[in-house]
Amino acid sequence: MVRMTRQLPLDLSVRDHPSFENFWAGDNGTALEAARGLATGRAGPLYLFGPKACGKTHLLAAVAREVQGSGPCAFLSLAHAHPTAWEGLVDLPQDSVVCIDDMDALADHADGERRLFVLFEALVPHRRIVLAGRSNPAGLGLSRDDLRTRLASGPIVAMQRLSDEAKAQALCHRAALRGLSLNDAASAYLLAHGPRDPRALFELLEDLDRETLADGRRLTIPYLRTVLARAPGNSGS
Repeated sequence: MVRMTRQLPLDLSVRDHPSFENFWAGDNGTALEAARGLATGRAGPLYLFGPKACGKTHLLAAVAREVQGSGPCAFLSLAHAHPTAWEGLVDLPQDSVVCIDDMDALADHADGERRLFVLFEALVPHRRIVLAGRSNPAGLGLSRDDLRTRLASGPIVAMQRLSDEAKAQALCHRAALRGLSLNDAASAYLLAHGPRDPRALFELLEDLDRETLADGRRLTIPYLRTVLARAPGNSGS
């Protein structure tokens, strides 16, 4: 009898870095095209807003990824940035691209409003700046009229969460990019028994990529059930 042993996976899987290629637009095609346009040279600003887990941060990161190597770029999350993070931004060249996430953290933050206004002026004339938050600019509660005017000077695009049908399509798309075969039944099983949050769902797909390399198996429902059962607190049933 030949005994099959479970191999240790080599680092052959493709890390799921956010990009335009692996963004499944669903109802967010306008946001995707606007972000792609800014990344390829269209003047800004661009403001994306919508609920948690609708893909805003993914598109900001995709913009940054697209322009890396072709020019200066900065990415800043207002929810996590240290105050000193602003200091280098005003010294960026005028043709820089700046991505700012978590705009809702700017509420009741007068110094942050001032710094953002200064950044807008530093990026004249093209203002290739893309911003994202859960609220549209009118809902941020800003105290500066001049900053509200700057934010409204470019496209403001609402985004929506993916439907379950679109999540299934996104899973199959991501799997194909990795060279994995995920059929409709298997993707439906993952949606029913995996996490609901798209980011966590795609991270699960990344884990499954590593598991298939280790086990030498295909993504069948019995195999998915076995893998999900290995996760703490998840029976996979």
